[in-house]
Amino acid sequence: MEFGDLFSFDKKIGPAIIKPIYWIGLVLVVLGGVIYFFAGFGKLFTVGFFTGVWDMITSILFVIFGGLGLRIGAEIGLAIFEMHDKATGGSSSQL
Repeated sequence: MEFGDLFSFDKKIGPAIIKPIYWIGLVLVVLGGVIYFFAGFGKLFTVGFFTGVWDMITSILFVIFGGLGLRIGAEIGLAIFEMHDKATGGSSSQL
């Protein structure tokens, strides 16, 4: 894909952009989960033991279900683009 393709509408950029957005989102979900996990670890000694353990457990669940939700959203987006390609015969519409 070239820079001129962005303005010509000859090629779709949506399917090419969904994958990098998924990977960036996955990195952010994991990074947020790790930060929240260590914040919960700090709460073990300052706020209370069960509060810290609860935060550590929820951070693990956040990473699991956040990553799963991102994957499902990305696959739905790709499926929508694929359905559009099949419905239009694989050609892009011209504006």
